Amino acid sequence: MSFRSDQPISARSLFLVLLVAGLLCRIAFLWFTPTFYAPDEQSHYHYIGYLAEHHSIPVLNSKLGDASNEWEYSQPPFYYALLVPTFQAAQAVFHNPAAIVLLLRAFSILLWLLNVWFGVVLLRRMQIEDELTRVLVFGLVCLLPTYTFVSAAINNDNLLATLGGAVLCLMAQRQPSWPTSLTLGLVLGLALLTKQSAVIFFPAILLLTVLDANRQRLPGPAALRHLALVFGLASLLYLPWALRNWRLYATFTPEYLATDQIPWPSFFYGVASALHNLAKTFWSVSGLSNDVGYPFPLLGFGTLVLWWVGQQTLVPPERAVAAINWKRNGPLLGAFLLALGFNLLLVMRFGYLFGMGQGRHLFPLLFPVALLLAAGWRKLPVKALGLWATGFWVVYATGFALFSLSRFPR
Repeated sequence: MSFRSDQPISARSLFLVLLVAGLLCRIAFLWFTPTFYAPDEQSHYHYIGYLAEHHSIPVLNSKLGDASNEWEYSQPPFYYALLVPTFQAAQAVFHNPAAIVLLLRAFSILLWLLNVWFGVVLLRRMQIEDELTRVLVFGLVCLLPTYTFVSAAINNDNLLATLGGAVLCLMAQRQPSWPTSLTLGLVLGLALLTKQSAVIFFPAILLLTVLDANRQRLPGPAALRHLALVFGLASLLYLPWALRNWRLYATFTPEYLATDQIPWPSFFYGVASALHNLAKTFWSVSGLSNDVGYPFPLLGFGTLVLWWVGQQTLVPPERAVAAINWKRNGPLLGAFLLALGFNLLLVMRFGYLFGMGQGRHLFPLLFPVALLLAAGWRKLPVKALGLWATGFWVVYATGFALFSLSRFPR
C-alpha cells in the first residue's frame, strides 16, 4: 500500500491506527460477548455441528424462533463446511461449546482482515492515490460499529462480505483472460454457495463487460468469452444446490419456509419500517437480536448529513474527479452502483416481507459504499480531515463496543 509520508501524520500511520483499533474492538466483542449472544449465532453453530457430526447437509424443518435453533439449515453450505475442521479440532481439545464459539468467532476476524487486504488491492487496481479518500474508505471498513460486532461473531455474512471484496478486486483487474475469468467465476460460484444474495454481482459484471466492449477496451469475442466463463462456471457450481432446494422444498429459494411473512398495517408503514431497520442496523447495532443500538445509530445518521453537506460544497471539479480516478474507473464505479442498487432492493424486499432486512446484508458491497460516502466527506472544508475522521471512527467504534458490552448480560 503506497502512501506518501509528507504530512505531519502520514496516511499510512492513520491506516495503521484504524486497523489496530478495528482489531481491538473485534477482539473485545469476541471475548466478552456471551456465547450465542449474536443474531442467529446458535443456529449457525448448529449447522456447523451437524456437518461435523453427520457429514451431510441438514434439512430445514423449523422456522425462525423455534427452540431447536435450526432455522439457518436452509442456507447454502460453503461457509459451514469451511468451519468444520476448526470445529472438530476445537471440540477434540476443549470439549466446551464456549471455547469452540471463541475459535469460530476468531475465524470471522480473520475473514475481516482478509477483506481489508482485498480493499488495499482494490484501491490499488483502481489507481486511487488520493490519501484522504483512502483514509475515509478504510475508516468505515475497519470501524463501522455494526461490522466490528458482526465480524467477531459466527455468521455466514462474514464470508460473503469477504468473497464480495474478492469479486470487486477481480472486476477491477479488467484484463480478462482465461485464468482471470475462471477465477472470477469460481469466486462468484462460492459466493452463491455462501448466500444466494450474491446474485447481485451478476448484473454488475454484465454491465462492466458491456461498457468495456462498447468503449473498445475489450474486443467483442473476448467479452462474450469472459461472460460465458464467469456466469457458466458460477452457475455450474450453484446448480446442484438449486436442484436440491427444488427437490426438498419445491422452491429454489426456501426463505418462506424459514420465517413467516409480516402482515403490515399498510404498504407505506412496512416500507418505512424496513428502511429504518436497514439504516439503523447498518451503522451500529449489536446483541442477540440487534437490540443494542440507540443512541449510537444517530451518529451514523449524522455522518450522512455531513456527506450531504460535503456534496453541496463547491470544489474544483477536476480535483473531485481525480480523487477517484473517474476517467479510468467510470465504468467500474457504474457497475458497482448497479450492484448496490440491486442489493438495496433485495434488502428492502427482505425487510418488507419478513422484517429481516439488515444493514449487514450490504457488507458484500462495503467498499463501493465507502467510496461513495468518502466522495462526499472529502469535500468538507475541514483542515486535517483525515486526522479528524480517524479520531471520529476510533471514538465511535470504541464507544459503541464499550456501550454494547455494558448492556450484554453477564
